[in-house]
Amino acid sequence: MRNSFKLKLLAAAILMTSGITQAAPTVMGNWGVHDDPVEHASILLGASVRTFDHVFTFNLLNWNDLVSVAVTNDFGKLNINDASLQLWKEISADSNYTNDLSLGSFKFDSSSVGFDFGNMGPGNYYYEITGNVLGSKGGSYTLDSYVTPVPEPETYAILLAGLGLIGFMARSRKEMAV
Repeated sequence: MRNSFKLKLLAAAILMTSGITQAAPTVMGNWGVHDDPVEHASILLGASVRTFDHVFTFNLLNWNDLVSVAVTNDFGKLNINDASLQLWKEISADSNYTNDLSLGSFKFDSSSVGFDFGNMGPGNYYYEITGNVLGSKGGSYTLDSYVTPVPEPETYAILLAGLGLIGFMARSRKEMAV
């Protein structure tokens, strides 16, 4: 009798989920070339929204260190639960956000959370933000994305050459003084 109930429950769950298709995420921002040191988004969601799947697209023209900071703005009757940020690199230009490369993710809440994704090469990227709205008046979150250019190898070569010249000059002066 118990196994029969479990089987019926499993069958009902399969039937319920089989009719559900994954909806494409909503593009909330296209930042274009992420050449500003900081990109920012603040999103306010109404109480009628229960779950959300948002995308912020951008591209990098050069190698950059990429740091992301996200926080839910839970106060009063605004509340978001199970919020997460995932960074993707676009592999195919199919514009439905499938078959792309996940580069990492983190969960965030009303305590600001940041993550350094490291050096990212040129290409098209996007953040996918998901979560559940629990507040009776809705929910709100903030996303900040920071880029810092990574020096080219030629920059390091010039730096080392300059240090070598300074060392050579210091040694020459020392020998002349003796």
